[in-house]
Amino acid sequence: MTTSNTTEIDLGVDPDLQNLMDDLVSGFSGPDVEPDPDAVWATLTEVGLARLTAPEESGGSGAGWTEAAALLRTLAAAGVAVPFAETDLLAGPLRRAAGLDDSSAQTATVAVLGSDGTAHRVPWAGATATVLCVRRASDDYEVADVATDHLVVVESEGISAVPTGSVTADGDHPWAPVPASAVQAHVLRGALARALQCVGAMDGMLASSIAHTTERNQFGRALAKFQSVQNLVVDIAAESVLSRAAVDTALVDALTDDLAGGLSEFRVAVARSVVSQALAVAVRNAHQIHGAIGTTHEHTLHRLTLPALQWRSEFGSAAFWEGFLSRAAVTGGMDGAWPMIVEGAPVDGIPSAWLDAVTGA
Repeated sequence: MTTSNTTEIDLGVDPDLQNLMDDLVSGFSGPDVEPDPDAVWATLTEVGLARLTAPEESGGSGAGWTEAAALLRTLAAAGVAVPFAETDLLAGPLRRAAGLDDSSAQTATVAVLGSDGTAHRVPWAGATATVLCVRRASDDYEVADVATDHLVVVESEGISAVPTGSVTADGDHPWAPVPASAVQAHVLRGALARALQCVGAMDGMLASSIAHTTERNQFGRALAKFQSVQNLVVDIAAESVLSRAAVDTALVDALTDDLAGGLSEFRVAVARSVVSQALAVAVRNAHQIHGAIGTTHEHTLHRLTLPALQWRSEFGSAAFWEGFLSRAAVTGGMDGAWPMIVEGAPVDGIPSAWLDAVTGA
């Protein structure tokens, strides 16, 4: 991919590494395989992928966003749910920013607590070994890395294989200060990770739709021979490609500026907006293509569509992200419209707004 300053950024990963990811994930996907996140995590740990971006001195593999993005998309495309993003991309950086030990190979998730000490809709709540609790402390924040069985976790009825629930930290836990900038960076990292997972899920929906329409016959010919069905598949492909382009732009920003550049928030906002709109089309068309079989538990389509719909609403809804883009467009006026489309425009305050809403500040 080429950035606005014509710098070439290679978003590809080593073919051997991608083959390793594909082979690993294939063993945990398919209609005859029941989801087993613990087994997936054990295998990721065994081959050095569980803590892919953690520094080598902390027991990680020392990789970067490119490799993490490939793994996120590969897992999502295969419908394999595991708390990789939560453990490696979210909990890990916050631990290190707070000076906490980050050498554990166990799973973790992050819970941003409200003013009442409870976090709601926490992904993988109750299913990870630890929870990194985050709470406000004056103008900054503080974190506590707490074993899950030392917290009050109330699981909620989710829509997918990714469990969610509320987490309450009501005990006497050791809290460590962490800069507000690190927590704000956490929001952008989480938002980008969810966008990458949604892109992977759409790739899986496309592959499943192509397979279904070529294998299933209706009225004496394959479904793929019907133009109306072809249009549904093509729309999924188009939306998937559009989403990947938007997300890749934000991914380049993560590689070059660690999501701390002048246009970082804008690029993540665009990625989230495009992915949200595209996902609505992809999910609708995929289920229309698969028909009744696609709504059954026996078929694997729900492992693609339902987690993606859940991810789309985490770290801010489509309305949340698009609101900032709309205000930036209005502020720029007519003269700023084309430059905003071509080059982007500064958008500030998104992580702070999300944190204020979550913490009740």
